[in-house]
Amino acid sequence: MFRLRRPTIFKTKFVTTTVVAVSLCLSIASAQAVFAEEKTIADADQLLLEGKLEAAEEAYKSLTKSDESGDAHAGLAVALAKQNFPTKIIEAEKLLKAAKEKYSDNVNLMAAAGFVSYVHSRQVASPAKRDMYLEASEALCKRAIKANPDTVIAHSTLGLVKLAQDDAEGAVEPLKKSAEMNSTPQSLTLWAHALLRLDPRDKEAEQIVGEALAKDKKFYPAFLERARILLAQGKNEEAFMQLRNVPRGERNAEWSLVEGDIYRRQGDGPAALASWKEAIRQDPHIPDPYQHMGEYYALRGDGEFAIAEMHNALEILPNDMQLRNALAELALRQDKLDVAETEYRTILASNPDDPRALLGLARVYHRKARREGTYPPGTQELMDKLQNIVTEQSVSVKAQVIKPGAKKLQEDIQLNEAEKALTQKRFRDGREIFAQVINTHRDDAYDLLTIGELALNDGDLRSAETAYTYAKEIPEVSNRAEQGISKIQSQRNEAARQTKLGDATWKIPEVALDHYNQALIHDPQYPAAYYGLFSLFTKTEREDSDKAIDYATAFLEAADDANPLRKEVEANLAKLKKSGKKSKGK
Repeated sequence: MFRLRRPTIFKTKFVTTTVVAVSLCLSIASAQAVFAEEKTIADADQLLLEGKLEAAEEAYKSLTKSDESGDAHAGLAVALAKQNFPTKIIEAEKLLKAAKEKYSDNVNLMAAAGFVSYVHSRQVASPAKRDMYLEASEALCKRAIKANPDTVIAHSTLGLVKLAQDDAEGAVEPLKKSAEMNSTPQSLTLWAHALLRLDPRDKEAEQIVGEALAKDKKFYPAFLERARILLAQGKNEEAFMQLRNVPRGERNAEWSLVEGDIYRRQGDGPAALASWKEAIRQDPHIPDPYQHMGEYYALRGDGEFAIAEMHNALEILPNDMQLRNALAELALRQDKLDVAETEYRTILASNPDDPRALLGLARVYHRKARREGTYPPGTQELMDKLQNIVTEQSVSVKAQVIKPGAKKLQEDIQLNEAEKALTQKRFRDGREIFAQVINTHRDDAYDLLTIGELALNDGDLRSAETAYTYAKEIPEVSNRAEQGISKIQSQRNEAARQTKLGDATWKIPEVALDHYNQALIHDPQYPAAYYGLFSLFTKTEREDSDKAIDYATAFLEAADDANPLRKEVEANLAKLKKSGKKSKGK
C-alpha cells in the first residue's frame, strides 16, 4: 500500500493507492504515474515553504492545466499573494474566483481564499475595507477548519487575522495548532509572538523561540522575539544586540517598535519616539506603536498628549476594541471620566457583554459616586449585569489560570472591587486589594505608575504612596514617582491644614463643616477630618446620630489600629447604635 502524503502548508489530502494486481484494475505503471504527479505538487509546495515564491508560482502554474482536485490552483493563489504585490494579489483573487466554480468542495481553495483576503487587508487604506477583508478571511478560515481541522494554512491565517484585529488572546490557539501540525521556524515564531503580546515574560514563548532558532539559526523574526524576551528581563543591551543581528532589509515595523521600546528603557525618549513613528510609517495598522507612545507620554506626565495619540490611532483603527479599551483605561488613569465613559460605552455598543468594558464603566461610576454623592442613572442595571458576567468569568479564571489574558481580567475584577470598597468607605478592604495588585507589578515601571495614579484618583493615598515608592527604585520612572510622592504629601498637608481650621471654627458649625469636607477632598481617608465631623455631629447643636455613626465608622476604617482616639470613637459609636435601636423600638 502506498500512502502518498503531500508535505504542504495545507495538509488536507492523503492519496492512498494499493498496488496489488490486475484484479484492482490499477497497474504498477499507473501507480508510478500518480506518484510522479504528487511528487511534482509536493515539490511546488516545498518551494512555497522555503519562501522561493517565484519558483513556486511557476511550478504551480505548470500543474493548473491538469489540476483535477483544485490543489494546484490553491497553491498558486497562495504563492501569488505571498509576493505581496497588488497586481499579484489581484491575480490570486481572480484565479480563486474562477476556480471556485470548478472546485467548489475543495477545502484548500477555501483556506487559500482566506489567506489572500488577509493579505489584501494589509494593502487597503480604508479602515472599513480593511475590517471587511479581515472578517471575510476569518469566516473562510473557520469554514475550512470546520470542513477539515488539519488545514494548516487556515489555522495560521486565522491566527494572523486575530493579531491584525489586536486580539492576541484569540490568536494563540490557532497559531499553536498551526505550529504543532507544521513545526517550522515561522509557525513557531508566530505562536511565540502571540504569547509574548499577552505576557512579555512568558516562559513557554521563550522556549518556543529557542526551538525556532534551533531549526534555523538565521531566522530573523525569531531574533526579534528573543529581543522582546530579553527586554522584559531587563537585559537591554543584549536585546539591542539581537536586533542588530537582523539585516537592514529585514527590519520591518515590528523591528522599529522593539527598537523604540529598548530606547525608552534606556531613557532615550526622543529616540524611542522616532522609532515608534517609523514603525507607524512602515505599517500604520499595528496598534502597538500608538499605545507605546501614549504610555511614554503618560510616564512623562503629558496625559493630554497620551490621550491625543490614542485618538489618532483610533482614527486609523476605529474598530480595534482592544485599542479603544486601552484608551479608556488611560483616560481613567488621567481622571478623564467622560472620555473613559464614552469609550467604554462604544465598546459595549459593539459587544454588550464585554467584561472589561463593563468593569471599566463600573469603575467610572464608582468614582463619580464618590465625588458627586450619588451614582449615575442606570447604575443598578449595570451592576446586576456585571455581577452575572464577573461571576462567570471568575469561575473561568479560577478553572483555567493558565489561559492567556485571564490574569488581566482577574486584575480588572480586583480593581473594580477595590474601587467599590472605597466608594462604600471600606477603606481597609480597598487598600488590601490594591496591595495585592501592586505586589504583582513591583518590577514594572509603567504598571506601578498606572496603579499609583489610579489609587491617587480614587482617594487612596496610602496605596498610591506604596506604588510610587516601589516605582522610585526604577531609574526609568524615578522622577515621576518622586513627583507622585510629592503630590501625596502636598494633599496630606492641605488635609491637615483644613482639619485644623475646622477644629478652630466650631463656634460657626457651617464653616467648620466646610473645612472638614475640604480636608476630605484632598485626602478622602484622613482620619482627623472624620473625627472632627463625628464630634461635630455629636457634641454640638448640629447633633445627628445617623451622620455621626457614618463618620465614626469611616474614622475607624481610616485610622491606624494604634490611633489613640479609636477607643473613644468605638465607645461612643456603640452608644449611638444602642440609643438608635431603643428609639426605633419606641
